[in-house]
Amino acid sequence: MRAKSFFAFSLLAAGLTASDLETDATPGLRLNQVQVVGTHNSYHREPPAEATAWRQSEFVRQGAPSLAALATGYSHVALTEQLSRLGLRQLEIDLHPSEDGHDFPVLHHPVFDDVSNVPTLRAALREIRTWSQAHPRHVPVLVQLELKIRRVLPGSPDDPTLRERLAALPAPREWDAAQFAALEAAIRAELAATDLLTPDDVRGEAPTLRDALATRGWPLLEAVRGRIFFALDNEGAVRDRYLGPEQDGRGRLLFVSVPPDHPAAGWMKVNDPVRDFARIQDLVRRGFLVRTRADEELREARADDGTRRERALASGAHFISTDFPEADPRYSDYAVRLPGGVTARLNPVVGEAKSNSSAEH
Repeated sequence: MRAKSFFAFSLLAAGLTASDLETDATPGLRLNQVQVVGTHNSYHREPPAEATAWRQSEFVRQGAPSLAALATGYSHVALTEQLSRLGLRQLEIDLHPSEDGHDFPVLHHPVFDDVSNVPTLRAALREIRTWSQAHPRHVPVLVQLELKIRRVLPGSPDDPTLRERLAALPAPREWDAAQFAALEAAIRAELAATDLLTPDDVRGEAPTLRDALATRGWPLLEAVRGRIFFALDNEGAVRDRYLGPEQDGRGRLLFVSVPPDHPAAGWMKVNDPVRDFARIQDLVRRGFLVRTRADEELREARADDGTRRERALASGAHFISTDFPEADPRYSDYAVRLPGGVTARLNPVVGEAKSNSSAEH
């Protein structure tokens, strides 16, 4: 443990925090010793004024107040541009259940917020794969998948166009075993096994993923450059159905956000780096990967307030998600990038974190 801690401090002393781990050689550095920036709802394009008016109508305010309250005034460039020009290494994609058992629509909410820079999961995967193959030494890209469940709004809207659009939607589907199987099949059809980093890859021969992290830790960064890995945004019932009866995640393709003592524990979603700053640092020191959010619902951009962003960066969370990888002049100069504009840097908490080989779980 002392040797690993000394190595981490040596990296800090050598100035690697100001270097770019995307391009630097990283002997001995592990995946969980890196910090990157990514995007929330990476596919999202701002909806047209008509859809915004529908979402703010009395019909929606009464039937789905959370939908009416959403802040949708932000847009992301194409996934390839996010990965290349902006140097992002974490993406988030919202999926709706498959109607054909083959592919999955990518959008936020049907009708009310449905403009996307990529139409389907397979199209997104092909775009990511093409970029990845052209940049084989990239820091692994985390693709976070949120599985959406559409609920039918009560009543009927006064607006005839909205009424017609809602009536044309397919009947809602649940995320069940067949949907999960189709989801994993779609990923494996577009990405080769050598493109992927899965929970089983990290688990190896250990009884559980949690045990593997407590003994061996995360793989070396040099061993997993060029890989893509997936995490399930959903918690609760959808996550538990995905894990199946054994609940240990064995054989599953997606990392899941679970409590630290769970056998499938490896990656955690902790969205508030201000309220949960100490919790994030504790999880990082214990060897877990953590994703947090630097901003939410346009609040930080409108106020040009970097407080949450700075706490996110200092927390040691490995993936800092934002709606503003570059500023939107309609709001302010607010944007989220790593210091020096690098793609990946040494995790700021790694020097004081416990060794991966002796993490306390």
